[in-house]
Amino acid sequence: MIDMPPATRASRSPTSHPSSEGRSGLAERAVELMELTLVSDELGTFAVPLEGPGDATPHELPEGAVVSLAMTFRLGADTDGLIFETLRVGEGEDPVARRSALGSFRAGGPYEIRLPPERLPLGRAHRGTYDVTARMSDATGIEHARVSHRFILVPRPGGAVEPPEDDAYRAPERGRRRIGRP
Repeated sequence: MIDMPPATRASRSPTSHPSSEGRSGLAERAVELMELTLVSDELGTFAVPLEGPGDATPHELPEGAVVSLAMTFRLGADTDGLIFETLRVGEGEDPVARRSALGSFRAGGPYEIRLPPERLPLGRAHRGTYDVTARMSDATGIEHARVSHRFILVPRPGGAVEPPEDDAYRAPERGRRRIGRP
């Protein structure tokens, strides 16, 4: 599990010195997170509010949906080993952490990155409200941007979704004998 301090809003004002500590306890930002969106072939694209009145309004997402996070950011200074982490916590669920190494970037931008897709939990037991904290830090562990949002996992309209075709979801085959076993 990723240990993240309490959430604050995303930075929208970069500075040129990423290693100094600001008044909030977070590093002054070398990264300006400009946009964070959820992208899905079946649901479309919608922006996650970074700050302001819409940041507390949860989005409704259908169980089992496949979504990707896309982000746009600028850098106020060269940054080595930029990392994007998310921590998803649902009531009665184990926290799910995801960490993506983005690489090293020169000052400037904007840079646009789309992370690999992820299937949301599927099934009645997983429905409900989830809190998600996303943050960007560098290889030294200095945090440069953070945003928190909520979503509500709701039943899929029109019924269940087919599970993905991988070993974790594949049902055992019945009626077949394995070679070497009676």
